[in-house]
Order: sequence, then C-alpha cells, then structure tokens
Amino acid sequence: MSKFEIIQDSPHKYKDKIFDFWKEYLPGTPAERLDWMENNPAGPAIWLFAIEEKTGSLAGTISLFPKEFFLNSKKIKAAVLGDFMLHSKFRVFGPALALLKAAITYQKQEVFDFLYTIPNLKSKKLVEKAGFRLAGELYFMMHPQRCEFLLKKYIGFFLAAILDMPLSLLLKFFSSATYASRSAIFKEIDRHDDAAVNEFCKQIRKSGIGLMTGEYSSAYIDWRYRKNPEFDFQIFSLRKKAGEVIQGLFIISLRTDRLVIYDIVALDNKNILSMINKIMEICKKRKFRGIYCSIYENNPLLSVIKRSCFFDTKEQIELYTYPEKIKETELWAFTSADRNI
Repeated sequence: MSKFEIIQDSPHKYKDKIFDFWKEYLPGTPAERLDWMENNPAGPAIWLFAIEEKTGSLAGTISLFPKEFFLNSKKIKAAVLGDFMLHSKFRVFGPALALLKAAITYQKQEVFDFLYTIPNLKSKKLVEKAGFRLAGELYFMMHPQRCEFLLKKYIGFFLAAILDMPLSLLLKFFSSATYASRSAIFKEIDRHDDAAVNEFCKQIRKSGIGLMTGEYSSAYIDWRYRKNPEFDFQIFSLRKKAGEVIQGLFIISLRTDRLVIYDIVALDNKNILSMINKIMEICKKRKFRGIYCSIYENNPLLSVIKRSCFFDTKEQIELYTYPEKIKETELWAFTSADRNI
C-alpha cells in the first residue's frame, strides 16, 4: 500500500500536472484559471498536494479558495474546497481522506472561520468521514421563458408548440415580478461605476439586514466576474433615477440556451422583483429557454423567486460545512455566486 505526504506548495511548481488533472477530471477548465485564482482579493488559493513517498509522483490535490462574507458589518472569512482530484490509480487506497483532513487543519489554525463544499455523490461519504456535516440544501430553480422545451418531453413537439404561448402567458400572469415597478433605471456597469459600486457595498454591510452576504466591492466584482477565465458575466445596477445612488445589483451569465442568475441583492427588498422582471426581459430578448439559479433553503430570496414562477428542478444539491452547526450559515443568503469562488 502506498504512503503519501501531504504538502502545501505553490501551484506553479506543479502546474503541468494540475493542467493534466483538469483536462482529465475537470474538462473545459482553462489554464488561465491558475493565475486568476492567485489574484483573489480575499487572498490567493491555498493548494495542498498528495505526493507518493516512494516515487515522488503527484497523487492528488485539493485547493482552498478564500471567500469573505459579512453579517451586520462583521467580516467572516471562509474557504471553498475545490480542485479535489485524485490520480485514477490512487482512488481505492489513496490520499483522499488525508487531503480533506489537511484542509481542515487550516480552519483549526484559525486561518478560516469555516470551510464549505458541495460534494458530488462519489465524494460525499469521504467528506462526511473527514468531519464535514450537512448544513442545508440548495434549491436549483428554473423559470421557463418558453414552455415548449418542457412540454415536448410529455406530449410531443406538435402539441407543445400549440400550448407554448398560452402557458407562457399564464406564467407571466401569475408571476409577482410582472407587477413590479418599472420606473427604475437599469445600467450595465463598468469601471466608471466603481465609486458608486463601493458605496453600495458599504451600505449593504451597514444595512443590518440580518443576513450573511458576500463581497460586492468593485475590486472583487472586477476580479470575480470581469476577469473570470471560465464564464462571461453581465453586471447590472438599479437606480431610482439617473445619477442617484445604486439601490441594487444583479449578476447574470448567458449560456448557450439559458440565463443563470449568479447574484441579486438590494438595499430594499421591494427592488428585488423589479430586478427579476428585468432579468426576464433580457431572457426573452435573447430567446433563451429559461432562467436558472441556485438558492439556499434559508435565503429569504427563495420565496420571492417562487412567487415569480420559478420551479424546483428537484436536483439535489447539499451544502456541507466544517465545523458543523455554524450559527452564521443559518443566516446565509447563499446564491449561485457562492457555489464556487
């Protein structure tokens, strides 16, 4: 049975092996992601490597992405587990558990307030064995912009095409977002809006809304979304009038056939419906089949999403944390933006 040494080291020392792992286990991951991870405003990623002692070969990896949250002005430093990859020949008696336990030592050394991960079915038992515990579930919600693609699975293409329009109109009629105020001004933000975005970020932290939210500073938004090497994002602001302070932000990603809501936040919850209505307009204009988002069971946004005729896809997504029973996570306004860094 092989023995392994778990070390923390620069990812650039093992970049060729990491790229090979990505190609095999996380296909589609661009090489640029490695440098991007190092430029995180919350701190560079911590990489842990499992080295087989006999051969010195790389047997597995795991990374910790620092992520900052805020609860009533209090900063909370967490880390997302990622890049949990094992060479195929070391998966049975390999270093998987040792890598997870090594990650936990960073939390115990007070580097992070807590760690979190969304394991797949294969890694779930390992994560539990290492000491992570289920914090709650995420709802993967979908609003169909066109009902045809859902209906044709059950009633065939011809009838689905006939019923598409009346059912879409019915959804619009029952959606609370349809009746939201349309007086707000929306603008896709750029670097010229940095000062306004930073002021909005300060207001969110001071608002005392009683929820744990992520970072919204211009530096973070620029790194997380504009410079993201994997996906393209659009960031929109909501203002009551031109030139006034930002009242809300939403961040979306446009995929092949869908629009994904990554984050949506406002100083006044009344503006949430207005932003959802704007997102629906964008989806309709792009002729996407639907809008998708992941929302934590404790996030008050979930009820607003449901009233806007988003439906649960029944995809099971479980959130695990270490240590368990963290009070702050009960107040977590978790969205798709928090699933990874």
